[in-house]
Amino acid sequence: MSRMIQTNYIGPFILTSILLPLLKSSSVPSRVVNLTSFTHRCVSGIDVSEDALRGMKFGPRSVGESYSLASTYEYTKLCILMFSYELHRQLHMSSTVSVIAADPGVVETKIMRELPKCLSWFAFLVLRLLNLLQEPDTGVGSVLDAALAPPEESGKYFFGGNGRTIRSSRLSYDTEVAKKLWAESWAVFKDLQLREGDFGNG
Repeated sequence: MSRMIQTNYIGPFILTSILLPLLKSSSVPSRVVNLTSFTHRCVSGIDVSEDALRGMKFGPRSVGESYSLASTYEYTKLCILMFSYELHRQLHMSSTVSVIAADPGVVETKIMRELPKCLSWFAFLVLRLLNLLQEPDTGVGSVLDAALAPPEESGKYFFGGNGRTIRSSRLSYDTEVAKKLWAESWAVFKDLQLREGDFGNG
């Protein structure tokens, strides 16, 4: 399974699924905050099959041909966003668990470490000149906004700090695709449980 898909999407899905009973039974309102990215807008169509979620469609396709890291990253950020919206739809009428997506915008991290050094340096330079690049301590603003927002903000997309919320891509609101993503993600989760002996508790 692609490590990037595991880290950015499957891991959060599984952790949330495991913790959800505790969140629902909490005596105080609880919160799920998922980190997404504006790059999800680059995805025009999405495959949410089990094979795709396992990364089988993001490895080498043929000799000399492979999916780029950027495409996989964009895919995972759309998946986590659609998962957030679907979880909100499932919970908001029957529990005190709120679900919010947070997008810090462009933050200076080591995300471009896989690129040639000269290319990543140039990309950061352009972003600085456009006044779009943020330091990590500034970029965390949207995450804090999401974590501290009132429960009625559940299901929203916080972007860039200062309490700002925006609409995400049109595809991200497709409820039918989101339901299929949920079902396929759950299948991956159950398979991993069987393989790992219920993660050591079985």
